[in-house]
Amino acid sequence: MIRLHGFPISNYYNRIQMALRIKGLAYEEVRAAPSRDADYLAINPLGVIPTLEIDGVFLAETHPTLEYLDEVYGETTRLMPQNALERHRVRQIVNYIDIHIDKPLRLLRDFQSKYLVDIEPFKELVRLETVRAIDGLNRIVKFSPYIAGNEISLADCAAYTTLPWFAELALRYLGDNLLAALKGFDEYKNFLDQNPDFLALHTNALKQMRVMERAKRLAAR
Repeated sequence: MIRLHGFPISNYYNRIQMALRIKGLAYEEVRAAPSRDADYLAINPLGVIPTLEIDGVFLAETHPTLEYLDEVYGETTRLMPQNALERHRVRQIVNYIDIHIDKPLRLLRDFQSKYLVDIEPFKELVRLETVRAIDGLNRIVKFSPYIAGNEISLADCAAYTTLPWFAELALRYLGDNLLAALKGFDEYKNFLDQNPDFLALHTNALKQMRVMERAKRLAAR
């Protein structure tokens, strides 16, 4: 039995959902929030989401978890190419998204949410990092039709579930949709949106985000 612990507002949770759907693996969703409780830390040492449970074994950290799925369910659609150079391209794209786009914007969001102040030098550092990352992506993506080549991969799970979210954060905290500079992304997303399973993930994530934002506004009154 496969159980996915977390919440669909998390792009990393949705990344694993997308991979499970690509592989055609049945799974059960278990609502869970990040927690520092001892019981949750026992299955996820950082206390974050998501956590993937397979037959009572708990897996944490999204990228290693997705590669584990490829190894254990080798008869399903592969998320990593057979060619070593193409595997490197997939990991490179994922790193650009996770380390140089997602993380800086997440830190900026969390800082402003906690301290309720704008720090312009911090914002400029985040802008510089993300602009460089988008420029780097423009040099290595293929969109033919998938982001890393002609086969769907782990890089698509990362890009499809994270970059639209990044565009909203960039617009909100930096005042600019930096994703517009990634050439071909809109056409690529429209292509993946044709898969109802993928579109449902994106639509549900946006819905959950709006619900959470509404709840925060009400709580602040």
